[in-house]
Formats: sequence, C-alpha cells, structure tokens
Amino acid sequence: MKKILFLLVILSALFVSARLMLSWSRPNSDSESRVSIEIPVGASLSTISDMLEDRELVRDGWSFQWFIRWKKLASKLQAGEYIIQRNLTFSEIAEVLQHGKSEEVRITIPEGSTIAQIDALLAKKLLTEPGEFIECTNFCDLGFRVSSLEGYLFPSTYFENPKTFTSKKFIQRLYNTFQQQMKPLMGKIQESGRTLNETVIVASMIEREAFGDNLEEKQEIADVIWKRLDERIHLGIDATTRYELNEWKRPLYTEDFNSDSPYNTRRKLGLPPTAISNPGLDSLKAAVNPIPTEYYYYLHDNKGQVHFGRTLDEHNANKRMYLY
Repeated sequence: MKKILFLLVILSALFVSARLMLSWSRPNSDSESRVSIEIPVGASLSTISDMLEDRELVRDGWSFQWFIRWKKLASKLQAGEYIIQRNLTFSEIAEVLQHGKSEEVRITIPEGSTIAQIDALLAKKLLTEPGEFIECTNFCDLGFRVSSLEGYLFPSTYFENPKTFTSKKFIQRLYNTFQQQMKPLMGKIQESGRTLNETVIVASMIEREAFGDNLEEKQEIADVIWKRLDERIHLGIDATTRYELNEWKRPLYTEDFNSDSPYNTRRKLGLPPTAISNPGLDSLKAAVNPIPTEYYYYLHDNKGQVHFGRTLDEHNANKRMYLY
C-alpha cells in the first residue's frame, strides 16, 4: 500500500512538473497587442507575478514564480516601465524584465490633437527633431494623397521602437488606422450626400467644441453645425480661429476675429479649408450620425455644461445667464 501511495505521489509530482514545463514554454496568447506595466522599486516576485497575471501577460502568476525561481532570476528582475506583448513566453517576459526598460515607447496622442501638437509630442519623446513631423506631413512621399493630413491622423495609443522610428512610417500608420476606423462609417457618409472631407472637418470642430465623452452632446452639436452649413449661416466657431492662431488656452479678443481668414468662421461662410484637429472615433460618429434638434446655437458654461438655443434671443439669454 505504501508503495502504491509513493508511486501516486511521484506520478502527481511528475504531472504537476509537466504542466509547469508546458506553461513555461507556451505563449500566454496569440494576441500581438501590447500592455504597459510599471514594476515599482522593491516589488517582490509575488507582486510582480500577480501584476503580470492581472494585466493578462501570463495565465498563471504562480507558475511564473516557479519559473523565475527555477531559473534563479528573481534577483535580476528590475523595476521600470515596460511595454510587453501578450504573446510572449515566460522566458521572453523574464528577458524583458531584466533590462529595466522596454525597447518600445508608448505614444499617446490625445483626441483633438493637431499636427503641430503631435510634432511637439514626438520631439518631447526625442523621437524626432522639432518641426520634422510637420514637414513630413507636407512633403514626404507617403504613398497616398490627401489635400491636408489634418484630421486624418487617428489619435490613439501607439507603441514604437525608437531605433526604427521615422515620421514617414508613423504618419502612414496613423493614416491607416484612421481608414480602418472609418470603414464602418463610409456607407452612412455616402448615403448622407456629404463628402469624407466635409465629415472629417465637422468632426474636428466637434472634437474641439464638445467637452468630455458625451456622445449624445456631440451628436447634437453636429446637428447644429450641419444645419447652419446647409442654411448658409455663419458657423461662428471660435475653435477655428484658435486653430489658425495656435492659441488653445488664452481668451480670444475682438481683434482676433477681425481677419478675413478662411478659418474665421464668424466672418466667412462655410467650412474652414481644413480640419482643425484630429478627431477621435466618437466625434467622427457624431458627424456621421447627428441627432436632429430644433437648435441653431450652443455654448458651454464655465463648468463645461452645454446650453442650446433655438433662436439668437435664446442664445443671448444663455450668454447672460451662464457666461457673464
């Protein structure tokens, strides 16, 4: 009986060992998506393993701990901010965590960023020289032609290797992402009779005019903009003037609106000549799917709350109530 129990223990141990070995050599998933993870200074092996499991970089944190102990790597894991693909094996993850940094850097482009702001972001991350990205949007041979790339560079989080980074490849990637995101919306744009460029320009204004992530509010603002365009009423959107001035924070003054610039939508009818930002998906959806309203005016108070008006009198009353 003792021999049978002993054999069962041995077989059980071998079974567990086999499962461990299998998990050690098997990638966590087939996904090539990347995850950002920061290992704090002084983090224990147990903490690191739990973090990896929580971020779905390993299936089983306990098995990862055993792998690290078996390979005698616990003292070699370093604190730092890492970007790790989900389809790595234990060995590959351990290799990354021994270097204290990732080969790739994370680039988060906020929704509503302009080309100039993306340029500044890339320069700050030391990926380009100031002005290099802007110049490439104007002069690089990208393999496609758009009258202006403003509005067509999709804002999101991207991971890039500084060693192989170029403005040209990054622009192509942003533009390709924009095209992928727009595919489900193209049929509706064609049905509406609007052009893609008109839709992008309106979406770029919505992105700069709306506050927060309220899709319904964006759709109502979209209705106001399209309605004023169709009825040949001046848009009167301050954000278009801010774009031309590249002044997004300071107050705008009377003299800022005295120019005959095509971006001065207080004086010029119709759309500005280009988009004024690179809109996110919700703003693009809002431009494609506006919610019909009776409104022709809107404003935001100091808390970011939107107030719509049907007539100029209602709009002026909203100004007196919420702005002055």
